Amino acid sequence: MWSIFDKGYHRSILINIQCSNFDDALQASKRFSGTLVGVMAKSFFHLQQGIAFAHQLRDAGIMVSAGLGDGCPNQWERALKLALNARTEHLNQVFPVAALSQKALEQAGVDTCVNALIRPSGRPGLVNISTGPFSEQAAEAIIPAETAAAMLSEAGVRSLKFFPMEGTKALPEAIALAKAAARYDMILEPTGGLTPENVGPIVAALLDAGVTHIIPHLYGSLKDATTGNLDIGRFEKAVAAIETHA
Repeated sequence: MWSIFDKGYHRSILINIQCSNFDDALQASKRFSGTLVGVMAKSFFHLQQGIAFAHQLRDAGIMVSAGLGDGCPNQWERALKLALNARTEHLNQVFPVAALSQKALEQAGVDTCVNALIRPSGRPGLVNISTGPFSEQAAEAIIPAETAAAMLSEAGVRSLKFFPMEGTKALPEAIALAKAAARYDMILEPTGGLTPENVGPIVAALLDAGVTHIIPHLYGSLKDATTGNLDIGRFEKAVAAIETHA
């Protein structure tokens, strides 16, 4: 699962984005080889359409991140099916089924890096792991960040997705999680409110906390407000910020 970082900046930083069309995805991938293009299960009424789009991207050498769509827990099984069928490099998953998904992909012979969705608690050092379709509706499961990282690591999951960060609002919590990730040699994926303006300082702060592999997710902040397509200028600004601060 570490092979996806072969194309990353210093083999340690990737960027996860969304593109509404193939041409935007290809342009972004050519500009920065460490680009993961998200294909969200929630975006396709017929999942086969999403699988076909993911295949088109991968056939062109573009790395694909199978996603839920807005962190929607009800999409976990469809996202897994997308990853299995398209053999995507990356899968976004909710905490309760991340290990199951990682094992299913491994048994199918698919080399996919699976993350586990963890939410901020409002208190640095503590995180909310109740991100599944049922657990999300139950009482919040607030546990130490280090315990969450340990539980995932011992179950074979090597990446922590921290969402929603709301830009730098939850940065102190992300830093605490980064320290836990570093202890178990895990990837950290800060998500939510990241922009070309703040992604550089966020990545730098997380690296300073000791984590060595980071995948920042930038979505709406890279879209053209009129067309909804990728704003390549904004994308290039984000990449430049990462390269400057990493």
